[in-house]
Amino acid sequence: MDEPAVQFRALSRSFGGRSAVSGLDLEVQAGSVFGFLGPNGAGKTTTVRMMLGLLPPSAGSVRVFGLDPVREGERVRAATGVLPDAVGLYDRLTARQNLEFGARISGLAGARRATAVDAALRRVDLWERRGDRVSGFSKGMRQKLGIARALLCEAPLLILDEPTSGLDPGNIVMLRDLLLSLVQEGGRTIFMCTHQLAEAQRICDMVGIIQAGRLVAVGSPGELGAGTRRAVRIRCSRLDARGAATLPLPQGASIGPSGNDGEWRVELERAEDVESIVAALVAAAAGVRSIVPEQRSLEDVYLSVVGAQAHA
Repeated sequence: MDEPAVQFRALSRSFGGRSAVSGLDLEVQAGSVFGFLGPNGAGKTTTVRMMLGLLPPSAGSVRVFGLDPVREGERVRAATGVLPDAVGLYDRLTARQNLEFGARISGLAGARRATAVDAALRRVDLWERRGDRVSGFSKGMRQKLGIARALLCEAPLLILDEPTSGLDPGNIVMLRDLLLSLVQEGGRTIFMCTHQLAEAQRICDMVGIIQAGRLVAVGSPGELGAGTRRAVRIRCSRLDARGAATLPLPQGASIGPSGNDGEWRVELERAEDVESIVAALVAAAAGVRSIVPEQRSLEDVYLSVVGAQAHA
């Protein structure tokens, strides 16, 4: 689908002179998984509140499926399933009763409500605990129930704030498979705020990194990992620091120890420069044993971008 599910245009929000979100320009395509990354206080929650029409922008605009949350907030919220950072559940009610209450608020009635509740409980693997009071649930189980509540209305947009919080590794895998199936089967759009960078790298089509209210990086995990500079790791049996310092490297390239014995990390601006670097190593009798391209993880990108912005 070409029409964006979410569109921000110069979106800004200030509180008493302090800018929480500044000039946010971004599009999230329908039927995709978007990861919204950033440290605490970066502006993620403020952005989500503006998406839902709970907070008006100070400047700029946001559209959700073409709707203006300020003027059409009820329609936006009806088209959105939300898992907030703090999952609000009723401890004295059972898992099923919590979902039934949520379904009533969402306007589901009769057989449709019962079907939706049963399906949601099964999808998050809480069917066997449906009759248990939530007061006895672990943090992970409460999180799964919150996810089930967000799924009730089969909304085309899901906004998930830290969905893996409190989940053990097995349930994180379950959630990953669930989110991917929702996109593949129903074409839903998922807007996910998370600190789980490894999970974001696995499931997100696109990610955006926000720092101090500004979008500082956006792209697919692969695009961000490639970056503007390339790097390879070269293992040599006969290369020391003096020999590395005297190598005739191409313009813009650099070499340094990787931290592993006998391995050197070479940064270069052009992929084709690898050939001349290897030729220089061979001419220096460095004893080249292996050459492995390096791909930065999303965590590497995040830490470099957020760290650089924090010290700018």
